[in-house]
Amino acid sequence: MANSFSRTTRSLAHDSSRFAIAVWIMGGFLLAAWLSWFLLARITVYEVSTKARLEVNSSAHPIAAQVAGKIVSATFWLGKEVQEGEVLVELDARTEKLRLQEEESRLRAFPPQIAALQKQITDLEQAMSKDHQASLAAIQSARSRQQEANSAVSFAKDNARRLAALSGSGKVPLIETLRANSESQKLSSARDALLSDIHRIQMDSETHAHEKLAEIDNLKRESARLSGDIETIEITISRLKQDIEKHVIRSPATGQIGDVGPLQTGTFVTSGEKLATVVPHSELRIVANFPPASVLGRIHPGQFSRMRLEGFPWAQFGTIEAQVSHVGSEIRDNLVRVEFSPKNSKESPIIMQHGLPGTIEVSIDTISPAVMVLRSAGQWLSDVNPAKQTNSEFKT
Repeated sequence: MANSFSRTTRSLAHDSSRFAIAVWIMGGFLLAAWLSWFLLARITVYEVSTKARLEVNSSAHPIAAQVAGKIVSATFWLGKEVQEGEVLVELDARTEKLRLQEEESRLRAFPPQIAALQKQITDLEQAMSKDHQASLAAIQSARSRQQEANSAVSFAKDNARRLAALSGSGKVPLIETLRANSESQKLSSARDALLSDIHRIQMDSETHAHEKLAEIDNLKRESARLSGDIETIEITISRLKQDIEKHVIRSPATGQIGDVGPLQTGTFVTSGEKLATVVPHSELRIVANFPPASVLGRIHPGQFSRMRLEGFPWAQFGTIEAQVSHVGSEIRDNLVRVEFSPKNSKESPIIMQHGLPGTIEVSIDTISPAVMVLRSAGQWLSDVNPAKQTNSEFKT
């Protein structure tokens, strides 16, 4: 037995614990260094959005057809510089233009008719005034004759009364008395006739005046109706002009055509169909969408961020540095909008242009690895517990 284990015995006799102690010391040192890093080191936490793109500060303006129609002319192309109000597309509006010409022709015919009616009204008013003056003169003349007849009747009655007194004494023949009475009655009848003429003249004057007033009222109503028709036609003309203007598509802003649909003369477009997009000249911004849990309460204006463009590999072209400028407070399509202000660098080889897509990461905090592990564990537990609770509820 002693011969069999002699080598092992000798090896154990010559073995030393210094190497093991050194290994343990080295391991303890590495463990202490790792714990120091784990507890004391600071690392930056980023929130990343894969839905980001460069946009102009002034929103791009879509060009859409307000009405359906056939394209008569299209005077724009991709990349063309356009001015606000410039005509880009014209749609067929011949029916509306013909209707407009018809209404304008009707409108031109109304003023002469109204002028003729006004002249008739003026002539009737003048004739009525002259008739009134003539009737007043006739009445005055009849009243003068009536006064003359009254005097004659008074004289005839006095004369007949004196002759009747003398006839009773036999100084005047009876025939003279009878003649005087007859003359008095004749003059009285003539006076009564004059009074009737005065009443007739007054009635005729009032009748003619009422007839002319009625005719004037009819002419005024006709003139008012024509004026109302003029207003109606003017409104119709304004509406037709608006309809015609809807067939003319103008540039909503000064800028560059950034998107064009397949447009050709004779193509029929529907109402609301997008034909092109005008990108105004303005400073660029970065727009990104984040899940609500990643944004609300965590991303604030002023935080540092970096954008990596899809068309420009970041290892070769680098990234675009930016700063958070605005953070949305409302959720749309389960996402929150965040806007960034990029920092322009003249040395950057990237050509910044509207519409470039990419990803952006926002520096939201600086924490130790230990805190990050605890957060991850807490998030994992918060994701797992609801599922267990739901399962237990279903089991119950």
